Amino acid sequence: MRAYDPGKIGCYAGWRRYEKNPIIGEQIGEVSDPMVLPIKDRFHLYYSHRFLKKILVAVGENGLDFRPFAEDGVTEEKTESKAYVIGDTFYSDGGDFGYSLIRRPELKWEAAVCQPFVLFAKGKYHLFYTGKRYDPVTDGYDRSVIGHATGNNAMNWMASRQPVLEPDLLWERNAVCYPCVIWDEKEDLFKMWYSAGDIEKPLAIGYAVSRDGEHWEKPYSEPVLKKDNSVLEKERVGACHVLRDGEQYVMFYTAWQDAFKSRICLARSEDGICWERHPNNPIITGGQFGAWDVEAVCRPAAVHLENKWICYYTGCARKNHRIGALIHEEDDLGFCGGPK
Repeated sequence: MRAYDPGKIGCYAGWRRYEKNPIIGEQIGEVSDPMVLPIKDRFHLYYSHRFLKKILVAVGENGLDFRPFAEDGVTEEKTESKAYVIGDTFYSDGGDFGYSLIRRPELKWEAAVCQPFVLFAKGKYHLFYTGKRYDPVTDGYDRSVIGHATGNNAMNWMASRQPVLEPDLLWERNAVCYPCVIWDEKEDLFKMWYSAGDIEKPLAIGYAVSRDGEHWEKPYSEPVLKKDNSVLEKERVGACHVLRDGEQYVMFYTAWQDAFKSRICLARSEDGICWERHPNNPIITGGQFGAWDVEAVCRPAAVHLENKWICYYTGCARKNHRIGALIHEEDDLGFCGGPK
């Protein structure tokens, strides 16, 4: 008889849940949208705080165990002293912990900031993020755009006062969000995969390019990945993370079966435009009964280490959002025919 392993419930294609999940839990409040960047001998975890409407950062040494900003809960009173603004530069004095980016509500499009993506390119760090506009009449967000900030240390940021990507295509409706950016040194080009079509649950994934990170063009008027005819993607797809893996691109993305049930899937591509789905999708579904991620898993972001992949994700149960990690102990992700 095989040993029971709760960490493998809802996991496929060689993936398992980290046994200490969630890695950012209830002690810091409602959190989502993880993105991890290895910097020297540390891993920086950037994520959204859903109540504070700001972007936080935690730091760890092994890519799995992170130190969040406050162990006894985050409040505005406790955290405002950890970040401040001079001009358009955001400073964090929290050391390993604290805010990475705080909102500028006077700009209207930054009533909330969330969904961070950080990379190092052209001699500095770049932070791309989603900014949301608040409508007091409906008491909700009515538009989302993508902003851009730069910095020398991945903690303090000089942010542009205008968004760098806005919804202007028919399928994007009122929202572009969830930026994922790669710097292609060979082509001297920033490449962005973003979600659009709905502020909270985007419909599909689009593509844009830029020479400087500030001025973007959309070479295609339609999404590069949209839902197929399967039950798995019946509702929509979105919230992706794309990595360059050898000669191919690998995409981790969220597939929505309906308005409430989401799963994490994989795809690969030679050019970043035409995508082949993994034969064993999804790689992860909801956790075991009563678990913190039993209702939905979404918003993946991955790191490829030596002989190992780690995929960070948002899990949901009883409308509470937490951040967890998945582990794949091999380089080969299991696509048919091996790497393209």
